[in-house]
Amino acid sequence: WGIYHFGALDGTSLLSQAITAYTDLGVIFVNSGGNNGNVNFHLKKTFSNDVLKSRINFYNYSSNQNMWGQSIHSWGEVGNNFSNGLIITNSSGLVLVESPYYATNTTTTYIDTFLVAGLDTILYNISADAIHPVNNKPQMRLRVKNTNTNLRVILKSIADSGIVHYWNLTELTNDVGNWGMAFSTSGSGTSSGDNLNGIGEPACSDDVISVAAYATQYSTANGSLIGGGIASFSSIGPRYDGTMKPDISAPGVAVISSMSSFTDNVFTSNASVDFNGRTYHFAKLSGTSMSAPMVAGVAALILDANPYLSARQVKEIIMETARQDNITGVIPSGGSAKWGAGRVNAYAAVKLALQTIGLEEPANNLMWSVFPNPAVNELHFTIVDELPSQGEIVNLNGQVIYRAITNGKLNVSDLSPGNYFIRLQIDEKIQQQQFTKQ
Repeated sequence: WGIYHFGALDGTSLLSQAITAYTDLGVIFVNSGGNNGNVNFHLKKTFSNDVLKSRINFYNYSSNQNMWGQSIHSWGEVGNNFSNGLIITNSSGLVLVESPYYATNTTTTYIDTFLVAGLDTILYNISADAIHPVNNKPQMRLRVKNTNTNLRVILKSIADSGIVHYWNLTELTNDVGNWGMAFSTSGSGTSSGDNLNGIGEPACSDDVISVAAYATQYSTANGSLIGGGIASFSSIGPRYDGTMKPDISAPGVAVISSMSSFTDNVFTSNASVDFNGRTYHFAKLSGTSMSAPMVAGVAALILDANPYLSARQVKEIIMETARQDNITGVIPSGGSAKWGAGRVNAYAAVKLALQTIGLEEPANNLMWSVFPNPAVNELHFTIVDELPSQGEIVNLNGQVIYRAITNGKLNVSDLSPGNYFIRLQIDEKIQQQQFTKQ
């Protein structure tokens, strides 16, 4: 999920600040990267005292009962104000009516007004800042409603200098809508959009793990490999300030998962389970809303392997262990605007987690320790009365061996030489220490 008009889209929003504060406390955020990779809903214009014009395409009003219109959100550069307005034409390109320009440095209050073209009324409203409080950039949100599909709504924008970015998103009456609609040409002097800089809030936040989607590769009956490409819908980065997003990619095409038993949405059931008098269905869905839970699951496995890692260490491990192949191509060190760092690799991530020193491990607050270390046959513990009945031995491949603890000691004689972790749960608190088997 995510909305493009919710914040500044450059990691400075209040939501991004809140996410950073919770990340400092150890919370890991994983977010879908967005599903606008196959629509040219973005424009970027470098102004030199000239004009930008582009047609605003609308979502079908009959396709959603909450449909209101389109929301055009624009962000400029610090110190460079810009002005936006609307032109209404017929299908032949003849101008029927035109709004004035509204400037970011003079539009200090909310404007709600309309244009009349013959028997049609085009509603629009504008809110703007010359200096937005979180990043000092000029911004404008222009929302427009036009139910006559024979009319064309053209965005017009001017500025003396600087770069301005624009996004065309569907506007619903319930104040949401995060799917893009295209900017397109409409006669000479107009520009079409692109599908770049498509990461919205809060996927654009610095401390969020933003997830792209790809189709899982599989073998056919004759052994041929099918699939594996990036999903056409997966939103493309980078963030509009140049910061690379998304961070990672995961399977998100035709993924079968659980459906709420209370949903009133139409879906095709692929399987079901009856439990306590209710039927619970599983259905096949596609989207970055399917790929993000994959990465959230990997993050959980990482913390299970090493609970002392900080939230940022988990993100670094996921990105550092990402897989590249002949489909992703060679991903530069800064990441890919489609793939992020590459395909998520759960096994490699868990293995690296076990080999990483956790920043969250208390320095001198361990309730117990082991000796001798290195050990040959047995591990002894410095406490006896509070020991659990068994401990977990974890090797550097993430494999867990459960061993009984008897009389304050644990048998390790059959372990292969190498480094291991011994993990105990005492008073609902899990702690681990490393030891060496000779």
